Amino acid sequence: MKKSVFLLVAAALLFVPSVLGQNTNMSFNGGYQGSNWTYGNETVGTGFYDGSINGVQVGPGQSSPGMICDDFRDNIYSGETWTANAISASTLTSNIGHTLFGGLGVAVYQQVAYLVYQMFTTSPNADTQAAYSQAIWALTNSGVDPSKLTGLALTFYNGVKGGSEILSSSQLASLWIYTPTVPGGNNAQEMWGMVPVPVPEGGAALGYLFMAGICCFGAVFLRSRRQIDSTRSA
Repeated sequence: MKKSVFLLVAAALLFVPSVLGQNTNMSFNGGYQGSNWTYGNETVGTGFYDGSINGVQVGPGQSSPGMICDDFRDNIYSGETWTANAISASTLTSNIGHTLFGGLGVAVYQQVAYLVYQMFTTSPNADTQAAYSQAIWALTNSGVDPSKLTGLALTFYNGVKGGSEILSSSQLASLWIYTPTVPGGNNAQEMWGMVPVPVPEGGAALGYLFMAGICCFGAVFLRSRRQIDSTRSA
């Protein structure tokens, strides 16, 4: 019985990636499209970052204009590649703990999602992209003080903090969050994009159903073991 339980749990773990996200290959080629922004003694690139997501090129002239960073505290460099866990923004409620700033709660990611969606759908110029990036970094509490935002960035920040600017389910479904598999410690940044990552057939629904079945089986098995042990000690 113990071996059977082990095998079932191992099989269940095969479904976990489809529920919690998919491994994704990321790269940054050094290009970015927003204006430079100086914060304290550091000048950073903003807006859309250029590179690739799972082999799909993103940037000027591509089907997707780029990827958007929500993480000010970490850095990436031209030519860097890394692996990320890709999660559909439409599953934020169930997957929030697997994002870089999940401890801040679903509401913060919904606010970031709104600004990201605006960037992808309104063709902002370089200065507006910089304002969006500033507001996003302030929302994730990743090293930017909201009181230091420029005027337009503060407008974006205050707009979403009001709580009324929330995306619909279909709009969220067009966005993906790519969280580095080795977060923190000045590793690659968490990105947002519109490049979907394929989920194995059966995907999340089958994974949740299978995991629920394993939990039920485990509970029954443990109860039966307790009953057997109790009989033996009597």
